Amino acid sequence: MPIPNEEKNYERTSAKQMVYEKMKDWIIEGKLEAGEKVADAEIAAYFKVSRTPVREAMQLLEMQKLLKSYPGKSTIVTEIQRDQIEKYYLPMANLQQLAMTMAVEKIKPEHIEELRYLSKRFGHLIASQDEPLPILKADRDFHSYILDIADNEYVKDFCNVLWIHIQRLEYSFFKDSPSLELSVKEHEEMISALEFKDGFSASMRMKQHWDRTVLEIYSLEKQS
Repeated sequence: MPIPNEEKNYERTSAKQMVYEKMKDWIIEGKLEAGEKVADAEIAAYFKVSRTPVREAMQLLEMQKLLKSYPGKSTIVTEIQRDQIEKYYLPMANLQQLAMTMAVEKIKPEHIEELRYLSKRFGHLIASQDEPLPILKADRDFHSYILDIADNEYVKDFCNVLWIHIQRLEYSFFKDSPSLELSVKEHEEMISALEFKDGFSASMRMKQHWDRTVLEIYSLEKQS
């Protein structure tokens, strides 16, 4: 199994979380390709940890359907389900819309300030970053903060699982997107609706944002 050769400069965290986060990124980026076998011994050697946290991280990745294990045989990276776009985006759009409705009731000035910062950072990365993953993560940070404001752990947990598959699907398309700047504009419109506590407008703007994203992914997928 070829392991990506990268400079290792990780923040202090649990071994399981460190391995999980890095392997998740590798799968999203395609550095661990669909169908590729994953060996826990090689991963453990790379991170200089025991096989226990690696196995725990791989179990979590399997629960999230990024890995598939075949007892007594091997563990492989799952295929990207490009033919089931709505499977990810439809529940995500509904959950995000629900979170926006909840957030309207709890929004505070400091939340608006942070959302503006996250939106500006997203826009800055679009203009300056060549790699898709930091842009995808900045987009997720913006939406995740709305989930934080909504403060519903079940909505957030469901969204977190969906995010991984959406990021994996979008990774190959994101740089080719003709409307990244439009996403920034849509974020700003959501912030304005939240600031004015306009629940209907906030909810609809979130729905329109995700609806447009789905249509764009469909279009880019057909062109690929």
